[in-house]
Parts: sequence; structure tokens; C-alpha cells
Amino acid sequence: MIYMKKCMVVIFVLILALSLSSVAFAQTNKLAFFSIDSDLATKAFQGGSIVKGIEGGKRVGFAVYVKNTDQMRSFIVDFKWDGKKADFATNSGASISLDEVAVNGATVTLSEDNILGTVSGLGEVKETGHYTITCAKLGGDAAAITDYGLVYLFVVKTATTFTKDDSFTITAKVSVLNDGGVQKELGERAFYVNGATDVKTSTWGEIKNQFKD
Repeated sequence: MIYMKKCMVVIFVLILALSLSSVAFAQTNKLAFFSIDSDLATKAFQGGSIVKGIEGGKRVGFAVYVKNTDQMRSFIVDFKWDGKKADFATNSGASISLDEVAVNGATVTLSEDNILGTVSGLGEVKETGHYTITCAKLGGDAAAITDYGLVYLFVVKTATTFTKDDSFTITAKVSVLNDGGVQKELGERAFYVNGATDVKTSTWGEIKNQFKD
């Protein structure tokens, strides 16, 4: 009889653990997507993917925002660009803290927190024309949001030889992970310096692609 009771307790604990695990793995951020924002003079998501009139020795960049996460514990951001035309700038980070800093041709004073609050960097790669970092919230609740939330500010500084006639593109990729470590890739966006056409809203095709597994 005592043995049977112990078995029932063990089975109950296993069922509870599996149930909790199933919940964690069910919240896979399937509807999540990300957008970029070139308007760093205004708090919260505004949109925009192009800056013009940029010369040498100037900072350019954008904020990365995610939307529709049901359980985001950590994220990975990955950026690539022409390393001969710009270098990674230390203004980049998981939150925005700019105090009269010239970015995108304007002097910006802005402070904005990460959607996860305080995060820790779990590893980064910094190469010529390439930067990636993984950040995570180590305690508290994961992020479940329906509106846009900031995850990263990325800034580069153009080479001194760069002119208004030059141009380059920064590509951004973002992935988010839930409490169970399940990773959801949110796609790729482009940021154009001195070129291309600014499109602040996604096309219907881009929107549909966000919801594909």
C-alpha cells in the first residue's frame, strides 16, 4: 500500500513536470516578428529604414523592436554591412542611452529600456562588417507583448572617406527564445544608408512570411 502511494506521488510529479514543460514549449512565439526604426529622436517604435545625406565620420543606426511575443526569455541579433565603409559604434546596446549624440544626421537625446528590462550578454562576435550578440533576462518573467518592444539599438560610424555619393546596407536578423530554449527566427530586415526607398510599412507578402513556420 505504501509502495503504491509512493508510485502515485512519483507519477503525479512526472505529469506535473511534463505539463509545465509542454506549456513552455507551446509558447514558441509563433506570431512574433520584428521591425526597425530609424527615428531615434522619438521614443517607442516609429518605423523607417533609410537615412540620406550621410558623410564621413558620422553615426548612423536604428532600433530593433519585436512584437507579438508570448514568451521571450532571450534574443539573438545579428548585423552585417560593408566593413570598409563603417565601423561598429559603442553607442549600440540592449537599451537606448543617448545624450546629445549625433545619429542619422540629428542630435539625439533619448533613453529607452529593453522590453525584458535588465539583460545579460551571453556572448558576442565582433568582426569587420559583422556583429552579433545573445542577450537574456536571467530572472523574473519572460516577455509576453502584443505591442512593439525594444530589444536592441545598433549604431555604426562611417569611414572618414565616406561621402554622400557612397551608400551601403545593414542587414539585421533577429531570433527570440522562450523559457524552454525553443528558438524562433523572425526573419531579416534592411537599413539603407544614402540609398534605396524608405518603406515604413510592410507589404502583405512580408507580413504573410512572418507567420510561416
